[in-house]
Amino acid sequence: MKKCLLLFLALATTLSLAACKGEKDPKVLYDEASKKTSELASMDVISVINMQMTQGEDTTDIKMDLDMKMADINTEKMRYLAQGTTSFMDQNLDILMYYENGYYYMDSMGQKVKYAMDLDAIMKQVKQSTEGASVDSTYLKDITAKKDGANQVLTFNVDAEKMDAYVQDMMAQLGTNMDGVTYSIKEASGEATVNKDGYFTSSKIKMSLEMNAQGETIAMVMDTDSTYNNPGQTVEVTAPDLEGYTEIDASALGTQ
Repeated sequence: MKKCLLLFLALATTLSLAACKGEKDPKVLYDEASKKTSELASMDVISVINMQMTQGEDTTDIKMDLDMKMADINTEKMRYLAQGTTSFMDQNLDILMYYENGYYYMDSMGQKVKYAMDLDAIMKQVKQSTEGASVDSTYLKDITAKKDGANQVLTFNVDAEKMDAYVQDMMAQLGTNMDGVTYSIKEASGEATVNKDGYFTSSKIKMSLEMNAQGETIAMVMDTDSTYNNPGQTVEVTAPDLEGYTEIDASALGTQ
């Protein structure tokens, strides 16, 4: 009996010490990394989206890559530069977007336009672009963590119902929302890597969804892969040539 009591006390002590040392709950780790990353004053993010759209027997593959650099985030001095390419049906469409001093510049499909945009509006767009691969933790379930050297790799499933509204908003930010078009998430899962300093260094989301429009249904599989380069380090943003842009009313684009 005495021996059993000693073993029990040893076990209790071991568990107590483990609890004191304690690994963080994966959801807490995710929330802390989301908050810390979102508070960065500058960011360098590369996002790649691979999408497959299927309607009947027709399948179309689309790839979008976007290299985004931001400095003085959420201040009047903010500068945002995004350059990327959309590839589909053997065509490549290059796009350049830039924000500075209350103006948003866009160069795409041979057209160069600029329009006034306030800080709140650009921040909403930046947030959508940089956090498109990391969703609110209230949408997550079955989240687990494992060590990878000095990093923590978080793996999770996503509540499909809660993601419906999120995707609708994301499509709106991409300018693809239209009256009568709805999206239905079938399943979603993801992975995020948190470095030793508590920042996201990469995040991945895979979604299977359906788009319904005018009685037609299009099945979509979307993989979003984002890399956060050197989080916490200063990012230099160099303005592109801003000559030759035509100023327009943003309301004509439905962006504001």
